[in-house]
Amino acid sequence: MLLSIYFIVVARSNKALLLDRVLSESVTGIFKEQTYPFFEAITKLGDTIGVIIVVLILLLLLWAKKRDYVGMLVLFIAVLLGNEVNKWLKGLVGRDRPLTAVDAESLSFPSGHAMVGLTLYMLGAYLLIRSIKTGSLKWLIGIIAFIIILLIGLSRLVLQDHFSTDVLGGFTIGIVWTMLWIFLYEWLCVRFPQKRS
Repeated sequence: MLLSIYFIVVARSNKALLLDRVLSESVTGIFKEQTYPFFEAITKLGDTIGVIIVVLILLLLLWAKKRDYVGMLVLFIAVLLGNEVNKWLKGLVGRDRPLTAVDAESLSFPSGHAMVGLTLYMLGAYLLIRSIKTGSLKWLIGIIAFIIILLIGLSRLVLQDHFSTDVLGGFTIGIVWTMLWIFLYEWLCVRFPQKRS
């Protein structure tokens, strides 16, 4: 929560940040143009169409595995409202995109791909892991979700669509947002246990 507040304050200042410059130069120095097609494919996992497809797949899995209607509802609302919160924060902060983000239509902070993507994949992994008994499969799902989240954030830097603090802010805000929904889900499961069967 404190990191989220820090990144919001920093982004609102609209000052050139050393962290943004250093991380941007590091990322673009490591990942050359040959990697762009890979990162363009990865970034689609956090685009609107990609998010809708993954949400539908997760809803189907939650229904097929455990008929977890509470989980399905929480996932759907968390992602939908998370996108709206992201838009509200972009308007509140009002940070312009980097000059390299020529096709961007929205403001820069926080990165929607980082924030909403983290919510989708972290919450989705959490809900799936709860319905699985095999320990190794739980680890596999968690690791895959973690890698996807990191790659989506990295893709925004490699493709130079965001400042690094946009992505870091998106991650920290996304973690806070997702944890709120996990706590709500756990409370609902205790309050309405018959809904999970």
